[in-house]
Amino acid sequence: MTLVEYIARFEQSLRSLVGALPSSVSVRLFSAGRTAFAKRFAHDVPSKTYVPPAESSVTAWGLRFQLPLWNAAGMFKKGEGYDVVSRQGAGGYVAGTTTSRVRAGNTRNGVTWPAIPYPHSHAGSNWMGLPNEGHATVARRLASLQHVEGCPIGASVSSEPGLEEAQALPELLDGLAMYADAGVDYIELNESCPNVPGHHGVAVLDDALLRRLDTIAVRFLAQRKRPLPVVAKLSTDTQLAQIPELVQALVERGFDGIILGNTSTRYAELRPLIDERDVELFDHFTSTFGGGLSGAPLRNDSLLACSTAVDALKELDPSHEFHVIRCGGVATADDILASRLIGVRLNQWYVGYFEAFGKVGHNVYGDVVSRMRDKR
Repeated sequence: MTLVEYIARFEQSLRSLVGALPSSVSVRLFSAGRTAFAKRFAHDVPSKTYVPPAESSVTAWGLRFQLPLWNAAGMFKKGEGYDVVSRQGAGGYVAGTTTSRVRAGNTRNGVTWPAIPYPHSHAGSNWMGLPNEGHATVARRLASLQHVEGCPIGASVSSEPGLEEAQALPELLDGLAMYADAGVDYIELNESCPNVPGHHGVAVLDDALLRRLDTIAVRFLAQRKRPLPVVAKLSTDTQLAQIPELVQALVERGFDGIILGNTSTRYAELRPLIDERDVELFDHFTSTFGGGLSGAPLRNDSLLACSTAVDALKELDPSHEFHVIRCGGVATADDILASRLIGVRLNQWYVGYFEAFGKVGHNVYGDVVSRMRDKR
């Protein structure tokens, strides 16, 4: 067991005690500890490589994902960690979302990158604000990676928050081109971060979104020199009635998939799903920082959103390969099975990953596979 695994296990055992501290103290301690842990975790390469059984793999867009499960974009902010998760047996990898400019992220009340778990609710909140080193730096980092067969490399991009569209769109296109040149296997367009100006966390098929999609379709998708899937990541807060229109807009413009979803800001609606032992901490964080809620409270929402997208896709019968990817509350083999039953073959996780890592360490994917076999 590595030091990072020991730290994760120890931290997991202490999580139930966060309610015993004043909420402001808990947030301050966890946010600082999480940042320090993330730096170590991204370089804690397992000594042994886990290779999932061949029958667990999924092929999409001509890429083989050795498992139908890999990390969500928020896990590796600097585009590090590929060697860690590929050796763990992850089905793929995606770097943290980048913007055209370097972003320091959010700070409030002396807390940088505020985050907190709700241990009894299998959930968490964060208000990080897309901290990143920019498209160019992370693209160079990804270009240096040696690809592992069965673990495709993804990049996540966003237009620069708060920037005028006339400048933001060309810079977004530059970022897409940088990642294409870096040799990534697929790209996520992040339209769903609720923690920065200009993003609302909820996809609305307005003129601004359509202009972004049209620009990317004409000036990037239509000019791709190699197969390079581009998918749009939207929030689980997106209205169900809007999902068929969003799917149609993406299909018609040549996008290759949709990810549903990202964190939620529906605090009042989801509050009943927070364990009473976590409610005080939840109320403090959401009233002080806001931020996005992730984890188990989103499980049913992400499943319903994906089911709606799959149904819409059936009605469209697209001429090119288009996939729905589930993200939000995915944590167990049961969740992967539930996705499969509605026609979703690919999944991403975050809260569930770290809870599992705190229990089984680097065997996170091997543990999921063993439980998947039990379901067959």
